[in-house]
Formats: sequence, structure tokens, C-alpha cells
Amino acid sequence: MAPVPNGTYTITRPREQLLTLLDGASEPKTPVVLLPPTGNPGEQEWQLEKLSNGNFTIRNLRSETYVSYDGDPETNKPVVGYPEPREWSLYQSDQPHTVHVVVPGGPVDGEELALDLSLLRIFPPRIALRPLDVNDRSQAWTFEFME
Repeated sequence: MAPVPNGTYTITRPREQLLTLLDGASEPKTPVVLLPPTGNPGEQEWQLEKLSNGNFTIRNLRSETYVSYDGDPETNKPVVGYPEPREWSLYQSDQPHTVHVVVPGGPVDGEELALDLSLLRIFPPRIALRPLDVNDRSQAWTFEFME
């Protein structure tokens, strides 16, 4: 488990790409995407809350929806904003201050699933559940605390 305290964060990947829920995302099942800073307050700001079981919820400040997916977890399932909270595990990566965001509860069809880029080659790049590769540094996220 990664020691990330409760708080408000931007969640980033290298080259200044931020986890984003675009404006108008109060609609359920709006895709979670990866974009450079948009400058729109709240779109790229996330409230991280640790639950008593050690898992976390990740809620978008602007839309008040949670990082989630529809139904049961499976490889390549799109990650969307959802009104009901969804639990995630945070695994420390081999880089300081970076974590893998993983579906809790162990392997699904033999693989652990994590937040990663979708295989769909569209813009903006979508986020999907992908098999976790702890050796793949590009799969890890940086949680940057906001004052």
C-alpha cells in the first residue's frame, strides 16, 4: 500500500499529462481522459479519501463523480466518472512518489487490473482498465498534493 494521505491532488503522468474529467462531466459515464493542464477549475482536481479497509475513492472536484467503471472489472473496460464511489488500491511503484491505481480484490481472469491508457487511439486519450505491469513505469501515476 502506498502512503498517500487524504486530500486534493492532481494525478499526473510524465510530460504534464493530467487525469481529467472534462467539463460537462456531471453526466454519468463521462470518459476519464489524459490531457495537458486545461486551466478549468476542478476538471483535473481529485479528492482522495482513504477508507477504513485501506482502499481509496477518487472523486472529481468539479463534477462530484468518482473514478469508476461500469459493472464488473475486465481488461480494456473504459474508466468513467460515476456518481457512486468505487474503491481502488494504491500500490507503490519502484519510483518515489508514484503509485499504481489498481482494482482491489486480487486478479481478474488471472491479472490484476490498473488505471492505464486505453488501447483506443483517439483524442483525447481515454483511460481504461489494463493488466498491471509493476515494471512498467509509464503505468504509474504521481499524486501532486494541492494546497
